[in-house]
Amino acid sequence: MHILFILKDFKTGGGVERVQQRLSEQFLKDGQRVSFFVMNGDTPDTAGVQTLHGAGGGIVGLLKSIVLLRRLIRREGITHLISAKEQANLCTWFATLGRPCRVIYSRHAALDCTEQKTGPASLRLLYALYLCGSGKVVTVSKALRQSLVDLMPWGRQRIRYCPNAVVTDQLLQASQAPLPVGLPRAYWLSLGRLVEPKGFHLLLDAYALALRSEALPDLVIAGDGPLLDALTTQASQLGIAHRVHFTGFLSNPYPLLRHARLFILSSVQEGMPTVLIEALALGTPVLACDCETGPRELLDNGRLGQLVNVNDVPALAKGMLRSLTSPDCVAPSAKMLADAIHPYTSQYAAKTYYQVWNQ
Repeated sequence: MHILFILKDFKTGGGVERVQQRLSEQFLKDGQRVSFFVMNGDTPDTAGVQTLHGAGGGIVGLLKSIVLLRRLIRREGITHLISAKEQANLCTWFATLGRPCRVIYSRHAALDCTEQKTGPASLRLLYALYLCGSGKVVTVSKALRQSLVDLMPWGRQRIRYCPNAVVTDQLLQASQAPLPVGLPRAYWLSLGRLVEPKGFHLLLDAYALALRSEALPDLVIAGDGPLLDALTTQASQLGIAHRVHFTGFLSNPYPLLRHARLFILSSVQEGMPTVLIEALALGTPVLACDCETGPRELLDNGRLGQLVNVNDVPALAKGMLRSLTSPDCVAPSAKMLADAIHPYTSQYAAKTYYQVWNQ
């Protein structure tokens, strides 16, 4: 078996890239040959993984990448493929036409994700195209699978759910590293790319609102992105700049996540938030906005952590205050956590992909 991952780009620290890399590492442990085809951008540094380069971005880059990928499939003896994000999915569909490969097209984001500038009509067209071939579509949450099935009920049998590969020995070991210097001893944490769907602007508003009622731990926001300057300005305007710490990009944020008093997910849209799984795996209490897909499924309808209304600043502020007065509501038992994160171990995730290919 020669497994090829196809990605549009490889953003360091990106959630999709992270879970694909962890899945590839498990395939390697299973004795499979593994390669990456990255159309544009950086490449993974996983030992034992061959990286093949595409032809860049844009329409011309896509067309050239299709030709390159088609040649590589034949030359390298690729038997199984996993693509992620729509440009990579589209490239894979054209490149595998007439080839006897087993293909999985994966969907990691909510169907109405505005950051991707796609809507139901265009998504229906794309996924109808993918399902016209012999491949299968995989979603990273059960709710996301149901949303896609509702969009295209005729494709139900070939739209499958596979959990993300998140929990690995490397994750647990990385969390044991020293904390970054210059941060408060007690803090709440939010972590992710600083973009609109992650809702960091809502987080700042809610934190400022909660501070009016109670003394809170400082807030640490770890990550980088195009909204950094706007969020820094917002914190100043709210009068909380001295209580909010922006770390920028961290190559290893897991010690920070492990020691946080509370992890807060303020997203407006998610497929299945990787960082929320990581927080549970490290035993960190969580507070999450109840996005259409992802958090409710992961947190077992609130049994494993607080859920509050999405895009609702007062509700998020109340959740913050509740975490202070009722800490047990965000501290599930060790057994509950172990059961919850088991499907997201790399071994279990890899097994589900094998099953999809073989059915």
